[in-house]
Amino acid sequence: MSGMGFAIDEIVVPSSVDGPDADFIAMIGVRNEVEEQILGTTVLSVTPAGVLPYFANNVNRLRRHFVARVDDVIVARAILGWPTAEGAVEARINVDVLAEYRGSGLGSALLTLVEAEAIALGRTVLQSDQPHAPRPGGPRIPSPTGFGDVPADDPGVRFAVRHGYRLEMVTRISSLDLAGAAGLAREQLQAAQEQAGADYRVVTWAGATPEDRLDDLAALRAGMSTDAPHAGIEMAPDPWDVERVRAHDERQRATGRVKLTAAAEHVSSGRLIAFTEIEIEPGEAPPALQEDTLVLRSHRGHRLGMLLKAANLLHLLDVAPDATVVTTYNAEDNRPMLDVNEALGFMPIGLEGSWQKRVGIDCAVI
Repeated sequence: MSGMGFAIDEIVVPSSVDGPDADFIAMIGVRNEVEEQILGTTVLSVTPAGVLPYFANNVNRLRRHFVARVDDVIVARAILGWPTAEGAVEARINVDVLAEYRGSGLGSALLTLVEAEAIALGRTVLQSDQPHAPRPGGPRIPSPTGFGDVPADDPGVRFAVRHGYRLEMVTRISSLDLAGAAGLAREQLQAAQEQAGADYRVVTWAGATPEDRLDDLAALRAGMSTDAPHAGIEMAPDPWDVERVRAHDERQRATGRVKLTAAAEHVSSGRLIAFTEIEIEPGEAPPALQEDTLVLRSHRGHRLGMLLKAANLLHLLDVAPDATVVTTYNAEDNRPMLDVNEALGFMPIGLEGSWQKRVGIDCAVI
């Protein structure tokens, strides 16, 4: 497919980044550069080797990857992903175009292509998460949740609206400078322990989930699709079992990252009822990413979110004392978790809009 001086083709995810095919590495480079152009920071950059295992297909998620070239140089990418769960109708779409090539029709061509592929698969709900610069002032598009908004003149916002997508939710991107973070984390941990009382205890581990905790982690991970805030984003229940947790842990291990988990055990039952995770990139002064956090609904109101996040931050500083920064994503309508992060010292660095379009329905501009 070609036009206006660019060519679009599908690439195959390699088995290793050490092979002769450099397309995957170039595609990740575009992803990093676009995010830096939008947010003005590199703290969210990823390495090709570090994300390669997540790009490969598995029984729960399938993906296709497209790139656009100008003069044989990859300058844009599009990803189509979809869950295989029974009853799922959604497809995830991401389009990234280097700033100097925006406005050429390249992004629209990529989006049109992947939308058509999604519809051919029978997917009727198209979704996309896009980073947006946190510019103050000017016209805004509010989230229908009533929490957060995005700048209407942001290029990514204009692109989504022009192509019929509706803003469903705004997510805050935050970071924590780990220099001096330990003292505050200890204070918050002690206060949270006092409120949680003797009914709960914290357990931590690095790497794969212990065998005796696999059933509980499967239930908690399944809860991420049913109990975490998703606003109007349509999402089929995402089933997890012990084998899927093992496979997930193995993919994570293959990235070279270290995964740190803190979980809350309900003492009387012996079951894990909450968890949180941090992943650390390999290398010197590694950045870290705060991943999933969930407290089962029946155990909320005991400051377990703070208990686990503070405990895992101290776990991180113990395992990787040279780590420099932690980044995290939280829905703006998830005020309890934002309160936890703010109390630990996280500061906002950007926004992410969750956009959605239902096939055949004319999505009104908010």
